[in-house]
Amino acid sequence: MPDEPKASLAKLVAPTGVLRAGINLANFLLVSGKDSDGQPSGVAPDLAAEVARRLGVSLELVGFKSPQELGDAVDAGAWDIGLIGAEPQRAEKIAFTAPYVDIPVTYLVPPGSSLKSVAEVDAAGVCIASVAGSAFGLWLEKNIKLASVQQAKTMDEAFQLLASGKVQALAGLRQRLLTDAKQLPGAGILEGNFMTVQQAIGTPRSRDPEVSKFLGTTVEELKSSGFVASLISKHGVSGQLLVSSPAGEVEGDAKRRKLDAAGSSGKEKQTVAVLGCGAMGSVYAAFFAAAGNDVWAVDVWKEHVDAMQKGGLRVTGPKGDFTARINARMDTSEVPAADLVIIATKASGVGAAAKAAAGLLKADGVVLTIQNGLGAGDRIAQHIDTKNVLLGIASNFGACMKGPGHAEHKSMNLIAIGEMEGGSTKRLEHVVALWSEAGFTAKACEDITNMIWEKLLCNVFVGGACTLTGLTVGEMVDQPSSKSVALACAREAYAVGQAKGIKFSFEDLEAYLDKFVSTVRGARPSMAQDHAARRRGEVDAINGAIPPEAEKVGLKAPINETLANLIRARESAF
Repeated sequence: MPDEPKASLAKLVAPTGVLRAGINLANFLLVSGKDSDGQPSGVAPDLAAEVARRLGVSLELVGFKSPQELGDAVDAGAWDIGLIGAEPQRAEKIAFTAPYVDIPVTYLVPPGSSLKSVAEVDAAGVCIASVAGSAFGLWLEKNIKLASVQQAKTMDEAFQLLASGKVQALAGLRQRLLTDAKQLPGAGILEGNFMTVQQAIGTPRSRDPEVSKFLGTTVEELKSSGFVASLISKHGVSGQLLVSSPAGEVEGDAKRRKLDAAGSSGKEKQTVAVLGCGAMGSVYAAFFAAAGNDVWAVDVWKEHVDAMQKGGLRVTGPKGDFTARINARMDTSEVPAADLVIIATKASGVGAAAKAAAGLLKADGVVLTIQNGLGAGDRIAQHIDTKNVLLGIASNFGACMKGPGHAEHKSMNLIAIGEMEGGSTKRLEHVVALWSEAGFTAKACEDITNMIWEKLLCNVFVGGACTLTGLTVGEMVDQPSSKSVALACAREAYAVGQAKGIKFSFEDLEAYLDKFVSTVRGARPSMAQDHAARRRGEVDAINGAIPPEAEKVGLKAPINETLANLIRARESAF
């Protein structure tokens, strides 16, 4: 755009010279965190930043606690553009673009509910809890004919109405309801969506029509160019947000919001096989099953398999206490062809698991291997063709087994997934979406090797020291003597990574490790858990992997070598 017309348009859109963008802080899918400056980050803030960039003006994010507050603020002229659900009730004062993303909305029902589909909810005697001023709350007020609607101030208050038995259904974003369901054992999410919240960019109707024209054109360009899709991937919300169709393909409000009377979400149930159902594998299996997938867990621990088959797989932790029904076996002979095979074994078990995985895949299926330490890709390549293999890491996860059929997670930060050769592919985005739909924070990484090394530093820091001392992570770092040894191990690994050309995302190693530790203080590293149970652990892939990598770049790692040798000596008796 030439400078003069651009400046003229900028004055129309942002009269003060600063683009004031109203964002709904309550929408955790669109505003998913804060940046290093403490400013809101996510799809919506990034989209607003792109609009400001195109206008050549600076950006001011104006946060609101709820969509109702954001919408009402148009009267006060508090914002120039508002990123909010495009509802007819709001359109009287706000001129909306076509939507840029769709968010599925459905119902959560309590244990033992007779309601089996979204179409059954609008019936006499049914009361629905919703959130006042939300897009789906406005839709319910307009479209529900027989049921009643009770509007709460927040989603948490609405959930309490369901949990206390005061209503028969809770309306909400599907991803939020997946979390709520874990707080109410036996509760179920109805298949299908009664609407989709369509997020758009709005501007006050009092503004010049050229403003709406510019915003509409911009949104369509950002959708068609893949920019919106890239933001969804960047912020780890693949599968939870869907890029809206081009404006010309939308056939109106009635089509996009119709009830799914058939009770189908339009997505096929995925068959997921988890090979290695220890603590981490159990967490994966339970969450995938709770999201409605057909899950098969394979493990050699007979008591665990028996318990899962008989009473389900229980998972407790910060995201709730729930039991998932899964298919548990001690071998893969009865496991059907799978869309996704997750290898969650220890490093020593990758070979057998890889051979089994190769025989379980559907034609378009994918193997995802998630292990601690280095060499997962190399190990699996020794046994199968890696063309259908992705690498993953579980970042800031702490998990342990409480007993057969019962796993506990201490923290759940991020599942990062990437192609072995790097880059971005459609199958990578698809697998990330599956994890996101199962309730994990997942993201696609174009260079998974960097992420693996950053995770390795954390494993090296806590693994060897906690294994030899028997301390939890928090106890180990609180003892200056043990922390100094752990930090020396991490520094050796950091130096090796730098020499190999790894582009770490931080400069202060100790600050990075302290931040990691703050999320897992009560946990014991898996290597320490194995050692305590007199099982051989993964020392060769963690502390023991640093000396040979150091040798490749002309360095030495004597502290890691010493710790690894001591652990090997003790494990020789296991």
